[in-house]
Amino acid sequence: MSTPSGDPPKNATSAFRPAGTVPANTFKPTENVYKPGGGAAAPRPTAPVRVDPGFFRSAIAQIKAHHSPISTGLLLSGFGLFVKVLMVFAVLNMGNPAIFVFRRDDWKQMLGYLKGSAWDVWLGFFSDVSPYWNGYAVGALQQYLRFKLIGMFDQLGAIAKDASGTMHGQYKEVLEYDLSMLVLWKTYGPVFKAATPLAATPLGRVAMVAQAGVFVTALGNQVSQFSDVFNKYEGDLNDLELKLTDLAGAFYNGGNPERGARDLTVTPRVSNPDFWKPVTQNNQSSGGNS
Repeated sequence: MSTPSGDPPKNATSAFRPAGTVPANTFKPTENVYKPGGGAAAPRPTAPVRVDPGFFRSAIAQIKAHHSPISTGLLLSGFGLFVKVLMVFAVLNMGNPAIFVFRRDDWKQMLGYLKGSAWDVWLGFFSDVSPYWNGYAVGALQQYLRFKLIGMFDQLGAIAKDASGTMHGQYKEVLEYDLSMLVLWKTYGPVFKAATPLAATPLGRVAMVAQAGVFVTALGNQVSQFSDVFNKYEGDLNDLELKLTDLAGAFYNGGNPERGARDLTVTPRVSNPDFWKPVTQNNQSSGGNS
C-alpha cells in the first residue's frame, strides 16, 4: 500500500464536494450513484417492466355481465331508485389493486437506493479516509456524515418504509373489496336470472323479494365496510403527510420550499491541505519521541 502524501486525497475530497457540485451519493433517474472514491458505482438498475395482471378489468367485465339480471330482479321485488344508486356507488368505489402494488414497490425500491447509498458513503469514509488521514478535515467529514448526511438518509428511508407499508395495506383492502363485490354479483346474478320468470307467481315473488332483501343487506354491509376502510387509510395518509411536512423542515429553510433548500454540503474548508495530516506522519512522530 502506498504511503499517503502530504496533500488531501482526491478520492476523499471529491466525494464531499462544496456547494454547486454533485453531493455525495446522489442519484437521479437516468444517472449512476456517486460514491466515495471519485468514480461512479454500477448503473442504477432500471425499474422492472410492470404488467397489469388484468384482474380489475376482468372483475368489472364479470360484474357488468351480472348487473342486468340483478337490476331487473330488484325492480320486480319493489326496490326503488335508492338501491340502484347504492349499486352504482358500490361498483364505482372498486379500484385496481395493481396500482397500489406498483406504488408499494416504487417505495421499496426507493428505500433500497437510500439504504445502499448511505452505506456506500459511510463505509467509503472508513475505507478511504479514516485509516489514512487525521486532522480537522477528517473530524469535520465524520461529523458531517454522522449528524447531517446519514441522518437525512435515515429520515427519507423511514418515510419510504411507512409509505410502502401503507400502499401494501391499501392494496390488500382494495383487493378484498373487489373480490367481495365480484362474489356478490356472481352469486346473485344467476339467482335473480333464474327467479325472474317465476316472479309472476305468488311463491316466486316471495322468493324474489327474500333474495332481494338478502342482496341489499349484503350490499349495504359492503358499502359500510368501504367507508370504514376509507376513513382508516385517510388517517394513515394524513400521518404520512405530517411526516413529510416534518421532513421538509430538515431540507428547506424554515420548512418552506419557497425559501429554498438548506445548504447540506460539507464545509469547503475540508479541501484545505493544511487540515489533512497523514496517519504515517503521526506514527513517525511517535517513533521519534519514544
